[in-house]
Amino acid sequence: MSYPKREGEGMKEDPSDALDRTNTAIVIDSCADLPDEVVADPNLAMVPLKLHFGDDTFRDWLDIRPAEFYARLEKAERLPTTSQPSAGEFQSEYRRLRERFDHIFSIHLSDKLSGTFSSASLGKEGFAGITVVDSEMASLAVGLLVYRLLGLLDRGTTRGEFLEYIDRYRRKAGRLFLLDTLEYLQKGGRIGKASSVAGSLLHIKPLLTFNDGIVDAYKKVRGERKAMIAMQEYLLELTQPGPPVRVCIGHGAAPEKADELAALIQATDRTIDICLRGEVGAVIGTYAGPGAVALFFIQE
Repeated sequence: MSYPKREGEGMKEDPSDALDRTNTAIVIDSCADLPDEVVADPNLAMVPLKLHFGDDTFRDWLDIRPAEFYARLEKAERLPTTSQPSAGEFQSEYRRLRERFDHIFSIHLSDKLSGTFSSASLGKEGFAGITVVDSEMASLAVGLLVYRLLGLLDRGTTRGEFLEYIDRYRRKAGRLFLLDTLEYLQKGGRIGKASSVAGSLLHIKPLLTFNDGIVDAYKKVRGERKAMIAMQEYLLELTQPGPPVRVCIGHGAAPEKADELAALIQATDRTIDICLRGEVGAVIGTYAGPGAVALFFIQE
């Protein structure tokens, strides 16, 4: 893993603020949609949200995997519902981790999209050394942030630098996703400001982003190919030649779209490092629907 650049070399830090693999863990919820090999990281713990198909309840990523979810969604007469973990579930995870780690950073999908952040905040009551973070994003946008933070722990960092990176990521990270349809976002009640692109003409593809923690419209493009090119142009607008651009590409049962997007951004003059490629899990997929493709990146 390549490491994020160190900020503020030479600044004096309290030794107790030093963070590394020996003393720091990260907690995520399942909506980070991280691949299995990253979730298996010994400094990472995942608390799942739940998916409800009628009377059947599944833990996101644990009891239901993306392939099974999208196959079931296609046949479902009604959209499934979702629910956040309880404060007690977070409390149990924090208690387990505090036996081994002095510092825990609990990083979650936007508080404006889910009650997960609130549950995590309640769960930390009574514990020292736990910082709960609202990422203001969702899915692999959070996943890429966490992946880069694990890189900071690999080389050793400080609490100040760790939090500075999170703040910079929230302000600077590129975040764009293309949905096959807005139907699922509307039915799930998570459409936010993106309602401005609802009910568009045939073949109009909505490009969406996260803005201030909610789903917002970026632009409308006619046709999927032009939408993909608009995603390439978006990356070029927010980056410059030279420093590496750390990229994550996600998809909802649409690997061919992920391949097309990867080829487009690698064809630019930017130094592209595709750190992560992954599927959108069941909870996020309930609102994004099948056929979605997402591009998240940060230039360091």
